[in-house]
Amino acid sequence: MNLKTIGPMHEVVSIRSSNNGYRLTMASGATVSLSEFNLHFKTDSSERGPVKGRPVLLRTGMQGDRATIIFSDPSEIGPAISM
Repeated sequence: MNLKTIGPMHEVVSIRSSNNGYRLTMASGATVSLSEFNLHFKTDSSERGPVKGRPVLLRTGMQGDRATIIFSDPSEIGPAISM
C-alpha cells in the first residue's frame, strides 16, 4: 500500500489528546475518537510511507476499534499531538 496516495479520508490533520483518548481530525473533515489504548503510533520512512508532515490513519482490529497513525519520521509524533 502506498501511503503517499491513500487519500483525505485517511490523512490526519490534527491529533488532540483528551480524557484517556484521542480525537483526530481528518483531511476529509471527518473526526475520529479512539481510546489511548487502541491507538498506536508508528513510522514508515520508506518510499511508500506517508508524505512528511501528513500522517495517515489505518484502521485495524476485527471491529475497527483499533487504529495506527503512521508518520514519515519519529520526530513528527510529539509535535503533532496537542492537549
